[in-house]
Amino acid sequence: MVAIYLASFAALFGFAAAECAPGVGERAPTAHVQVLSYNDVYEMKPEADVTQYGVLVGGPSRVIPVAQKLRKNYENNLVIFAGDTMSPSLWSGQFKGLQMIEAHNAIKVDFACLGNHEFDFGIDAFLNASAASKFPWLNVNAYEVATKQLLRGTQKYATKEFNSATMGKMKVGAFGVMYDMQDTSKGMYWTDPIAASKEAVEYLRKVEKVDMVIALTHQFLDDDNRFSQQVKGIDMIYGGHDHAAMLQSNFGTTYLKSDLNFRSIWISDIKYYGPGRDTNNKATTPFTKMSHKNLQITSGMPVDPDFEAIIKTYDDKISGLFKRKVGSLCAETDLRKNLVYYTKATVDAAIMNGGGIRTDKLWPADDLTLGDLISWSPFGDSIVVISTDGASFKKFMNYKMVDSCGDKMVAENGHYFHMAGMTWTFTCSGKGAGAITSLKWDGKSRTGDVMDSDKLNLALSTYMKGLFDQAGGVAKWIVDPNEATRIEAILEAFIKKNNDSVCPKLEGRNKVVPPS
Repeated sequence: MVAIYLASFAALFGFAAAECAPGVGERAPTAHVQVLSYNDVYEMKPEADVTQYGVLVGGPSRVIPVAQKLRKNYENNLVIFAGDTMSPSLWSGQFKGLQMIEAHNAIKVDFACLGNHEFDFGIDAFLNASAASKFPWLNVNAYEVATKQLLRGTQKYATKEFNSATMGKMKVGAFGVMYDMQDTSKGMYWTDPIAASKEAVEYLRKVEKVDMVIALTHQFLDDDNRFSQQVKGIDMIYGGHDHAAMLQSNFGTTYLKSDLNFRSIWISDIKYYGPGRDTNNKATTPFTKMSHKNLQITSGMPVDPDFEAIIKTYDDKISGLFKRKVGSLCAETDLRKNLVYYTKATVDAAIMNGGGIRTDKLWPADDLTLGDLISWSPFGDSIVVISTDGASFKKFMNYKMVDSCGDKMVAENGHYFHMAGMTWTFTCSGKGAGAITSLKWDGKSRTGDVMDSDKLNLALSTYMKGLFDQAGGVAKWIVDPNEATRIEAILEAFIKKNNDSVCPKLEGRNKVVPPS
């Protein structure tokens, strides 16, 4: 029976049956369980694969049939979601993540853990999502500041018992943990992930008396490396947060993570060997053996028709929301190539490249809609914050602003720096050559020349951060891409903060001097 099961499993998911089958003289496993896992999913629709022209990847509608087939063929199964779903996406900004809960419910998640984006809309929004979830949110270390109690809508642990005639009997325990965001503005605080996890393992082993412990984590790669070494008694770790598919077994307990938006998922085959006797009749301790396959989700795979209909209902709603008024312009606003205004961010300086603003017209003093904001920045880019110094920033400017130096003229290009917090002059010495000749603080919060030694927090798009790195700039993250907010959401929040009306004016913050 076990051999038949292993062969059918290999056929379904591409595992080699020889890798899973017991060897000669090896005792059969006590039980098997198949685990489907994923993390960091924000989009309902497939996305274009930048490495393969015309290929669409991801989307929950193609994962649902995989989960259905898994459950149909194998009685012992688990579906695990390792956090981050309520934001950021265009749809999440309007539906506060509830549309993604429909996806998880359709996939029939067994266990989920919290991710940092679960708090983007506040505790109440998460409670709405939790109430709509048909699965438990596992959490051992996220607490509410107001009550000093575990976040409502979550529980520390969960167990699931399997009792299959073909796949065996076992009891699995799971818990969820996330990194300390160190952000009390969200009304939350976090206890030490490792200490909280050790307590969870002890409870599951000694009180629940589970055969196997699974940890769901949402933290950085380095944190998972330490976690896998320091928290004993865990059989397998399913993680999230890094937006990259990985399988790591070099540190301690094996952990894996998927990339984002269902571009791929993991299928794990875990064999549990309970207490037994060796050939000398000596007692043996329980252990597990496992293999894992990263399954790419592509447009060639079948979709779930029922869920496609759900996606269409949200698509129809978002089309109507594009017309929703978010504020107004109380003065004509010129978003043509030669005139762009940029708002002051709550950091020392902020920067946007001209190519990131995709409208080239004079906007009248009139109502602004959500669709207008998206048309200004249609790439789905987010704003990150880095800590750097004046020398690195000047290196960055010199690296890209030379694109503005044409043959005895200022050349149009998408890398033109639109600044808040500073004023600057870039002087061209020839085609593709030039340097900053003046860089000053704007006098609102800091004054004088920007010195090489000046420390500053800089807000910029994820695209511009990539160019900063290419220029050789040195920085550390303040708000990284995994915690960032989409541009249209920032614009909408800014308009709301300014009483739903924006009155831009020309300030003359920058100038390019063409070659003579």
